Amino acid sequence: MMWRKTYPEKVGTGVFPGLFLVLAIGLLNPVAAQSTAQSKIDKAAILTINSEFYRAFRESDEPGMDAVWAQEGSVSLQHPSGWRVDGREAVMESWSLILQRPPRITCVVEGISFAEKLATVFCNEQLNPGNVRMKNIFQREGGVWKMIYHGPLSEDEAVS
Repeated sequence: MMWRKTYPEKVGTGVFPGLFLVLAIGLLNPVAAQSTAQSKIDKAAILTINSEFYRAFRESDEPGMDAVWAQEGSVSLQHPSGWRVDGREAVMESWSLILQRPPRITCVVEGISFAEKLATVFCNEQLNPGNVRMKNIFQREGGVWKMIYHGPLSEDEAVS
């Protein structure tokens, strides 16, 4: 019986040469490898600040809520009812009122997307009663991720 080669004979084709190419690019391009490592760190930091937001929400922690929100730039909050609040001072006053009697709330993260300076966490807020699909947008401020927007997803927004 004669053995047949089942792998491609041409260099640069097939699975193994493709894998070699991916590894070579990673070794030759340390910026790409560093970028991947940085994106994992960013994702963890974004999910941590998102969790801190919901912890402060559940525990009526006004200083904790204040620490999550950006100090610089524009911030806004849109309640599921459609009521929108713009500006940091007005947003924090709104949270002060909400935190007097916060609902029982849990966030189930459905997705996250981020770029160099902005990140969006898509979540399903589980309330008693009902659920609301929300998005939280974060921006880098002094190298740290801070919230700049909290509000419902529009009907045409897809979770990525």
